[in-house]
Amino acid sequence: MSGWVSAWLQNKGEGDHESKSESDASRGSTTALGAEGAAPVSADEIRRKRLERLQEQQHVTPPCISSNENTTKKTQDTDMSVSANQTTALTPPAIKAETSDTVSSAMPATCKRSIENPDVNITGLKCNVCISDCGAANAVDRQRARRLRKAASADEIRRKRLERLQEQQHVTPPCISSNENTTKKTQDTDMSVSANQTTALTPPAIKAETSDTVSSVRKKGTSPDVYVNNVLQRVLRVTLSSARSSSDLLLLEVYMATNEAQPNELLSPANVSEVLYARVIRNPADLPGGSQHPLAAVAYLEQVFYRCRDEMQKLQSSFVRLPAEIKEQTLECLQSIRDMCVNYSATALTDPEIFPFEAGTINVDALEKTVRTQANAETPDFIDGVVAQLEASNATLAVFAPIFQKLLSELFLIAPPSLMSNFYSNMYTLTVLCRNKALALVFTQIPGFLLTPGLPMTGRRLQDATALGLLLRFSCNQDPAVTQMFTNITKRTKNDVDSSILTIRNKLDSVQTSVTDVVTLLLKAGALSRERVLTWLEQAMQANAERAKENPDVNITATNGMFVNLTMVLLKLCGPFMAPKSKKVQFIKTEFLATQNPLFPADETRLVGSGSPDADMAEDDRQVMNASDFHFVTRCYFITVRAMHLGPVGMVGQYMRLLRQLSYFQSRMGDQNADPRLRAHFDQMATTKMIMDAELLHPEFLHEMIRFSLLTCAVVNSICTGLDMYDERPMLDLPLPTPDTDANVVLKHIPEHLVDDLCTTLKFVARIEPKALNTFELEELLRMIIIFLSSPAYVHSPHLRAKMSEVLFHIFLPSDESDERETAGTAFGTELLMTDVLAQRHLAPCLLALYGDVEHTGFYEKLEHRYNIACLLKYMWKLNGHKPAFLLIAKDKDNFMKFAHGLMNHINSLVTDALVALPEIKMLQEEMNDTTRWMSLDETVREQKQSLLSDKERTVTSSLQLANETIHMMSYLTSEIQEPFVEMPELEDRLVSMLNSVIVKLAGPRGVELKVNNPEQYKFRPKVMLKEIVETLLHFAHYPSFLEAVATNGFYDGRVFRKCAQIVARTQLLDPSDIQKFETFVEDIGRAAEGAAIREEALGDIPEEFLDPLVCTLMKDPVLLPSGYTMDRSCISQHLLNDQSDPFTRVPLTASQLQPNTDLKIKIEQWILEQQQSADS
Repeated sequence: MSGWVSAWLQNKGEGDHESKSESDASRGSTTALGAEGAAPVSADEIRRKRLERLQEQQHVTPPCISSNENTTKKTQDTDMSVSANQTTALTPPAIKAETSDTVSSAMPATCKRSIENPDVNITGLKCNVCISDCGAANAVDRQRARRLRKAASADEIRRKRLERLQEQQHVTPPCISSNENTTKKTQDTDMSVSANQTTALTPPAIKAETSDTVSSVRKKGTSPDVYVNNVLQRVLRVTLSSARSSSDLLLLEVYMATNEAQPNELLSPANVSEVLYARVIRNPADLPGGSQHPLAAVAYLEQVFYRCRDEMQKLQSSFVRLPAEIKEQTLECLQSIRDMCVNYSATALTDPEIFPFEAGTINVDALEKTVRTQANAETPDFIDGVVAQLEASNATLAVFAPIFQKLLSELFLIAPPSLMSNFYSNMYTLTVLCRNKALALVFTQIPGFLLTPGLPMTGRRLQDATALGLLLRFSCNQDPAVTQMFTNITKRTKNDVDSSILTIRNKLDSVQTSVTDVVTLLLKAGALSRERVLTWLEQAMQANAERAKENPDVNITATNGMFVNLTMVLLKLCGPFMAPKSKKVQFIKTEFLATQNPLFPADETRLVGSGSPDADMAEDDRQVMNASDFHFVTRCYFITVRAMHLGPVGMVGQYMRLLRQLSYFQSRMGDQNADPRLRAHFDQMATTKMIMDAELLHPEFLHEMIRFSLLTCAVVNSICTGLDMYDERPMLDLPLPTPDTDANVVLKHIPEHLVDDLCTTLKFVARIEPKALNTFELEELLRMIIIFLSSPAYVHSPHLRAKMSEVLFHIFLPSDESDERETAGTAFGTELLMTDVLAQRHLAPCLLALYGDVEHTGFYEKLEHRYNIACLLKYMWKLNGHKPAFLLIAKDKDNFMKFAHGLMNHINSLVTDALVALPEIKMLQEEMNDTTRWMSLDETVREQKQSLLSDKERTVTSSLQLANETIHMMSYLTSEIQEPFVEMPELEDRLVSMLNSVIVKLAGPRGVELKVNNPEQYKFRPKVMLKEIVETLLHFAHYPSFLEAVATNGFYDGRVFRKCAQIVARTQLLDPSDIQKFETFVEDIGRAAEGAAIREEALGDIPEEFLDPLVCTLMKDPVLLPSGYTMDRSCISQHLLNDQSDPFTRVPLTASQLQPNTDLKIKIEQWILEQQQSADS
């Protein structure tokens, strides 16, 4: 159990003991004792006795029934203002209409007139209803009174009709007596019994008519003082008249005894304050049973407060006919009662000794129950009033902190924190309380709101021991109820699974919405509350720094579900400034990154390379500032940046690894001899995937993450360019100048994961839920990618630049442009790629340069990156707006050489790997087709060979898939770009070697070994590959140096070239004109090869000093290395493209350090000339 929960339980026990002790001392002799020296009656004992009295009352005659003559006489003299509802309840259905009419006629005209015209002074006349003197009445009044005395009384009529009803129903109505004295007593009873009781007992046949009639009696026959008395009785549930005492109305004997000198049985504004106080200090043990008389003063006052509201609404209606002055006084009286309820409640909570009979924490418990009862619409107003009083005495924290802690402790005790548990009521109660700013501040000040300094600051402790952590921890993680929803996942229907996912998402919505409401209210409660919330959020990021690792320790970090909830809350808080071109985005001050803040560690990898490998690990040189100096928008934005990195982005990696594992197990389960345990493990992983789908792929969550990622693009662009976000911007001059981290301090401290996370998020959405991107504008994303690809100095990581090419591939490339992989291909993205001016100018050269840079990302990674780039370039080559940019790169010799060299190296390695593996696949297939031989092998050997075949097939498929795209790219690029290849000997030789090598492999003597079963399965298309290689050769056929290079290349074989020409002609791979050109080209190469052979023979033995030390060929342009060695320029240039170091000493080496060896070159040229002259002679 967390520390603050234990503290709450301990404090509660101590508080109960102290409260009970104080109560015992104050109650003194008034406390009911079971025996001499017995302990005071506790609150529980009071409640128990009350329950016993309630049970006894269920087995006795209702209090309104009596056959005693004296009781009848007493009832006769009682006021007849019984409320309409109670009358209706007691009237049998068969006689309701008639009774109503009779009662109405029984009212003397004198009384009616006196009500209708209160200014008339009528005295001296006695009537059997009002029992008043009406001395100034006229003869008509006296005659009417005599007729009324002679007429049958209303009670006699009622008695006879009730007897008839008894005969019909064979039961006796609960409030009717056959005793004549009872009838006499009932005759003069007040007819204003409360409406609710009347309605409850009235038979349905005559309910409406009776209700209307009695209502009219009340309006016409009740004096203003009596009406006010009735109103106050309903509000306070007390009476000063012993005749009116009932289970609903409590008779205040104490007040009546203290006011014997001025007896008054009517409640009025003059005595209501004394009456309310007398009721509040009443001993709870003496209260009759029933919910109308709660034990705790606070509970009673809250109900009075609520009833005042109802009565004030009735008084303000046009149906109540009271003099304006009296109505105004009554409204003021009711408002005064409301104020007294609030004042007394605050007093009862802070100074309970004033109420001597309140036991223990009964009032605090009653207040807790009140705030939990959300059905009472008046509760927020009542609580607000009490809080305002408590604020005046600085007691709000002392009263409400225990309530907050109890609500949180109940959430803490829910283990595991299941989404299916009953947590919502407590969360909603917290939300209602936090709507009051004073209470919101109290919530942030309770023990356990922030992590206690000194103890280990871990994510799991923050989740389980802080207030907001307890609210956020309800998720799918380790929830047996959620796991049960996906049992036997492989046997469930899609609709069933979708329904379970929808159920989980609805539960997550309720958690995230509730916590968002609470956090929003806390932030709006004032500067102190807002600062404590932001401090907690920063602690959450610090305590979960472990989650930034690839394999974090899950025992000390918060769960994935908690971080999903927290990130969603933060994204909703960022909503107002994530809107496109929102003005609030101007409050994001990126200078925050250049200050020492708790969000981003000093050793975090930075986006812009510093030139020194150890510079990023140096001492923290950020400016020292308080985080509170920054605007809320700034702090909220960067907290969300960190939360995205620690939460969803890490989960994306877990999700993609899970997909790969599922794919692997699924392929293994297809084998006949598959281990049965694979099925169980597969089901378990599939369940995990479904749960992650419910959390991570929630449509609203994806939508908010996309919005935030695009906002981050705008922030990063603003930092790099120095321009304001979303303002009208001039056309950028790319590449950007070399980053000046002294002038732009923020640029130096941008964490690399800021850009990496947005690329990861957008790529993930494009791959898993591409439709989620359809409604977004992507200008800022494309702009950021172009800026970084064109200015590599701003992103020192080739992995991150390569990831940007993946984003381009998945979001901007039309889906029909990739034969092997599906892309999102959003309408906005493809249109933007076609028309954006910045993209037309710079994107193609950037991708061509990146094609060479990804060489440093790793073997398997570069295959995927280059495939993506090849598909993008192929699509852009077709766009007229982009083609000029392809031609511009040919003018940049250094970059073009890097690109071309990478391209040719890639083709060589891919084709070599694939075509070497194909014969091995063929051998394995033939061995497996020989059933007799295959079954004779040991089972372990067969499994090994099957596994080897699967590995070879995967390798060949991926290699050939990329080789096809790469060879195609070489074909269409060289159709218009040829000069750079032939102007640089190192490129020309490299290109010739690559082309000759592929032709020999495809059409050479070992080509027959490449025939495998179902070659299309491995993306092996030899005819297409041969066609594009031949097209590339023809692009250079008119260059003599190229012909010479082909003829003298070590891979050249005249027979293979002639066979290749026959294959092209027989299969019609090219147009007839191109076929003719290729045949001519083959003949020209043959003649050039013969001439080269003659010249080489004429040279004879070549002096060793003229040979390149690496390849042992005659040097044409010797250069001197810093180490003193001499090499041919073309040879060392090719080496430096792969490895920038001296091949002999491994010392770093660049092309600029090469010095021409002019003297040796002259000697070589003279020697060649002498040899040729000697051969001619």
